[in-house]
Amino acid sequence: MRKKIAEWYVRNKQKIMFVIFFCAVIVVISLIVRFLAKMERDNVANSIQGNIQKGPTQVANFTDIYVEGEESALTGEKITSSQVKMLEYVNQFVDLCNTKQVEKAYNLLSDECKEEVYPSLDSFKRNYYNTVFNGQKRNISVESWAKNIYKVKYEVDALSTGVYTEENTLQDYISVIKDDNGEGKLNVNGYIGRKEINKVKNNSNINITVLRSDSYMDYETYTYSMTNNTSNTILLDDKEDTNNMYIEDENGNQYTAYINELSDAELMLTPGETKQITIKYYNKYGLTKNIKNIVFNKIILNYNENEARQVAGVQIEL
Repeated sequence: MRKKIAEWYVRNKQKIMFVIFFCAVIVVISLIVRFLAKMERDNVANSIQGNIQKGPTQVANFTDIYVEGEESALTGEKITSSQVKMLEYVNQFVDLCNTKQVEKAYNLLSDECKEEVYPSLDSFKRNYYNTVFNGQKRNISVESWAKNIYKVKYEVDALSTGVYTEENTLQDYISVIKDDNGEGKLNVNGYIGRKEINKVKNNSNINITVLRSDSYMDYETYTYSMTNNTSNTILLDDKEDTNNMYIEDENGNQYTAYINELSDAELMLTPGETKQITIKYYNKYGLTKNIKNIVFNKIILNYNENEARQVAGVQIEL
């Protein structure tokens, strides 16, 4: 057997050497391309950090992220010194994750992000850190999206692994806000932020308080406190027509609710009951979008009664 292998090797030695040489060239080219791309991002980051200034404030140097471009990808506006300064918090977050300091990274999240997305350290570790980092160091490239929202790409270090594929790249949108103490906090996983509303509407003995809205890159949620002041069970919507429950912007564009994600039990109010309910709407984040109305077109006022259904419509102007 060894003799046959040796004979086969001798006969095909030239071809084998050619294949090995060709593969080596491909690997070297891949590494060189990756290295040059890294240097280019580094030069761009240094250019931004060295040239964008506001008054006496000099932009800080980053250790774990690269800034791509000098303009907002959404608005085309030049990145300001203030915006790049806010990236220091993103850099700090990435550095903590890269060095496996998960709890400290979690503490950089805003209170709203913790409440809405990751209510515990364990949920953050399982659903974000383990998905993105999982004990490995990631190369990070950042692009200004709009205001203090940044498009972030997490990439495997191809220089150390010798492998680069799109499958090894993960993307997130991270926004930076200031808390009550003026400290920068992060919203991650596409969560943009919260708006307190506290708008009250009384109609057909139903009290509806719009407590707040929470914006994500791909949708928006509204949280309500609702009280049934009638003697009948009320159903907020029978889900027969998905267009009956929506929010509306100032231009009359309507964004319907993810009504099928809600159970009848969630949409039901028994006599005298007060409950809190959160409803998701098909509303991608936009800088200029201004929601003016919330509409419930088919509130059934006598859900458990045998008589013909009584229906009410409620419109809440924000």
